[in-house]
Amino acid sequence: MAQQLELAINKREVMGKATKRLRQVGILPANIYGHKEAPQAIQIDATEFDRLRRSHGATGIVTLRMLDSADIQTALIRHVQHNPRSGKIIHVDFFRVSMNESVTVKVQLHFVGESSAVEDEGGVLLHLLEALEVECLGRDIPEYIEVDVTPLTEIDSMIHAGDIQLPADIKLVTDAHEGVAKVSATRAEVAEVEAAGEAAPAEGAGVPSEAGSEA
Repeated sequence: MAQQLELAINKREVMGKATKRLRQVGILPANIYGHKEAPQAIQIDATEFDRLRRSHGATGIVTLRMLDSADIQTALIRHVQHNPRSGKIIHVDFFRVSMNESVTVKVQLHFVGESSAVEDEGGVLLHLLEALEVECLGRDIPEYIEVDVTPLTEIDSMIHAGDIQLPADIKLVTDAHEGVAKVSATRAEVAEVEAAGEAAPAEGAGVPSEAGSEA
């Protein structure tokens, strides 16, 4: 189970374009919605939110604690909006969840083990996915999912989402045929193969036709 995180929140009175003033003083506008309850406008400390995301990622359940109040809610970080020019976070959406209800969430992948195709054949390990989408109870959301790359023993061998062993209480949502990790030939080998193909003469090249042999 993922470590449960906590974030302090405050009610937000500033709406629309006026939220620019909040960002200027290090406060992020945010909303909480879902679970058949009315949406709630809140604001959070930008530095604290950034620290939470950097240290723990954004897939676990977050406990939202209203300052100067006994109000506590559990939620998932559903959407983080960035400024298209600067890349800075400008808005966050939280989705209310119960620890005892089924939720769909993306969980980060941790790649472990060693691939003999990499160690012995000089292949390159490619991570095709960084997270798997799964369905489980809120209390059962794992902090991460391990992917053992030991079965990758040949160049071009691949691990698919359906190959990953998940706990019995976690259901895979990502397409089972989706590639997760693959061993590819090195760039030098690929370039060598391509060069050999270009250098090889076409079939029948250099052989004069009957019409061309007549003088």
